[in-house]
Amino acid sequence: MAVGVTVAVLATGAAFAAAAGPWVLAGVLLAAQIVLGWAWTCSLGASAGTVVLVAGSALAGDLAVLWPGDGVAGGHGYDDNGIGTVAGVIGVSLAVTVLYQLARRVYRPGRAVASAATAGAGDPATGDPATGAPATGDADPAAARPSRAADRVSGDMAAALGGVAVTAFLTGFLVLRSEAAAPNPADSMVIAGLVGVGTSVLVGRLVATLADLGGGVARAVVLAGAAVGAVAGAGAGALYGSLTDLGAARAAALAAAGAVAAGCVSLLLGRPGPETPSGGPGPETPSAPDAEPRAGVLAPGGALAGVLLGALLPIALAAPMVYLVGRQLPG
Repeated sequence: MAVGVTVAVLATGAAFAAAAGPWVLAGVLLAAQIVLGWAWTCSLGASAGTVVLVAGSALAGDLAVLWPGDGVAGGHGYDDNGIGTVAGVIGVSLAVTVLYQLARRVYRPGRAVASAATAGAGDPATGDPATGAPATGDADPAAARPSRAADRVSGDMAAALGGVAVTAFLTGFLVLRSEAAAPNPADSMVIAGLVGVGTSVLVGRLVATLADLGGGVARAVVLAGAAVGAVAGAGAGALYGSLTDLGAARAAALAAAGAVAAGCVSLLLGRPGPETPSGGPGPETPSAPDAEPRAGVLAPGGALAGVLLGALLPIALAAPMVYLVGRQLPG
């Protein structure tokens, strides 16, 4: 339930920021992007340099949208609203990510392996003086180090690539808010999408929480909660649109796009698993071959990272859907 409340608070804050202007929304989104990047990389056990790289990519993408167009900050035209520049920033970020991981692989693990090999060669106690092979039949511990180093770099690479992508998704809200000459009010379109996201996750988590209090969450209950949340999100968007110039139908479409995307993310992150008598996640045992961690797809690096991922990933992955629908809405 903490995730649902956090999503509602974040969506509300971002909605007020969207009404205040592109720069205010950019500030809120950048803070969310940095926190999301940290939680993502923490959950995947990435290096500190990856966190900095993801945060720098998010900042560059936001600034690309806000770069003056036609003399107005963030005033890119409806047909050229900065999305191409954001794609270029993402491309550069991915290239930097590859170079960073290659540097880690070449300079850090390489030296450690070389030092270990040099120390082992010629030591009668640890290996043959001529070949440096181990004196016993056991496998050389140093031989496994390149593989472990490669695994670390591969995992860090996956965390970096994913972090750059998921934080860039949030920029979609900023692009939609900043475009000039749009047929519909830009701030209202963003707010409608955020209303759908916040309502969807909050209602879905509320249903799952109430069911949990009644004796455990089944997969069908989680799915039902996500479906009810999506419908509630679309309804909340229609209500918002009926009170603004956007209109109920257009607002409902934007809210439904965000609500469905957020509901899918919440469904994956909130999948139930077996529990121990104390209420914690139960270990996988031979008697429970289908056991799944309660945390869902990602195994959080900590309770705080888990809550932040559960709250920010639905908003981030809903942003591209809201942007796509917003771009297609008739005036």
